[in-house]
Amino acid sequence: MVMKSKKIKSKRVSLKKKYKVIRKVKEHNRKKGKEVKKLRLSGKNKVEKDPGIPNNWPLKEHELKALAARRTKAIEELEQKKVERKERLNE
Repeated sequence: MVMKSKKIKSKRVSLKKKYKVIRKVKEHNRKKGKEVKKLRLSGKNKVEKDPGIPNNWPLKEHELKALAARRTKAIEELEQKKVERKERLNE
C-alpha cells in the first residue's frame, strides 16, 4: 500500500483578519490598563482632616491628642508599607 500525503492547511491569514486581531488585542490591553489605574486611584487611604473642634468644647484637649495619635499611627503604617514593598522588590 502506498501512503497518500495529507494536505496541510495553509497558515496564511488575510490582512483584514490580521489587523482586526491586532486592534482587538490593543483595545483589550487598554481596558485592562484603565481598570488597574482606577483601582490604584480609588484604593488610596487618605489621612484624616482636622474636624475643627470648637474652643468651648469640654474635652477639646483630649480629642486633639487622640486625633494626633491617629495621624501618627496612619503615617507609621504608610512608612511600614513602603519598607515592606521595597523589601519585596529587593528579593
